[in-house]
Amino acid sequence: MIAISAAMAVAFSGGMSCGLHGSRPLVCIPQRPIGVQMKGAPQVPFKYPGMDSPQWIDVFNRMYRERIMFMGQDIDDDFANTIIAVLLFLENEDRTAPVSMYMNVGGGVMKSGLAMYDTMQMMPYEIQTVNIGMCAQIAAFIAASGTKGKRFALPNARFMMQNPRIEPPVDNKGQPRQRIMQATEMRLEVAEVLRDKKRMIEGFASFTGQPIDKLELDFKRDFYLNAYEASQYGLIDQLLLPKRPSKIKSKADIRFGNFGGPEQRYQGGNDNSPSIPPNAGNDGPPPAGIY
Repeated sequence: MIAISAAMAVAFSGGMSCGLHGSRPLVCIPQRPIGVQMKGAPQVPFKYPGMDSPQWIDVFNRMYRERIMFMGQDIDDDFANTIIAVLLFLENEDRTAPVSMYMNVGGGVMKSGLAMYDTMQMMPYEIQTVNIGMCAQIAAFIAASGTKGKRFALPNARFMMQNPRIEPPVDNKGQPRQRIMQATEMRLEVAEVLRDKKRMIEGFASFTGQPIDKLELDFKRDFYLNAYEASQYGLIDQLLLPKRPSKIKSKADIRFGNFGGPEQRYQGGNDNSPSIPPNAGNDGPPPAGIY
């Protein structure tokens, strides 16, 4: 009887947890609502060649197939290897079609970034770089190394150039750990960092046209640039501004994200195509079973 009363107390208290005194609720404490968290990347439809119906794949995989790469995390060995693999795959698919890289990266490991840079320079196609938020440290180097004339930034984007530094060793969980070094080892580590700094300054001098003396002066401290300053400095070629239509007749003319109906949204269908999944025209979640 007490258990039934407790369940009824919670049910009729609007999601509150109630303590019982006998068979009557004594104290009601509001419970925290249960939130729904998104796991993984958003899913979008894509029809593989030779298949009758589209499949749901993550949006980043879909972007790769359109030669669009999104970089949204610090550059480490694993992330650099993934980007390098995609660059090589796109070269094998088409050696002439350009590639776009949209970047919002807060930094990363110098050696991993240089591996990406060297691979980018070996590719026969043009690489367009777009800073959409923040490009710091080695990410600024990569953004500036895109094809000349195709380096862009959004109005509120920022660049931060910084001296290379000695990265502390980490354990299996990614936590920094103490490292005991002899004086000779410390000297070798410092020499390697200075070599990386020289490589970065020479690279920025090539990308921007700035003299090395000025770059060495700017690199004495963390050097921040907004998008306009970056265009004047030579890190980018053009500042991207939003396109504003000169005349809009009605709200129906504004169709952000409208792909022209289910047929066009689901990759190459037509009026007689049976390959459109169920609920293709709905705004709800994708059909179950094809995530």
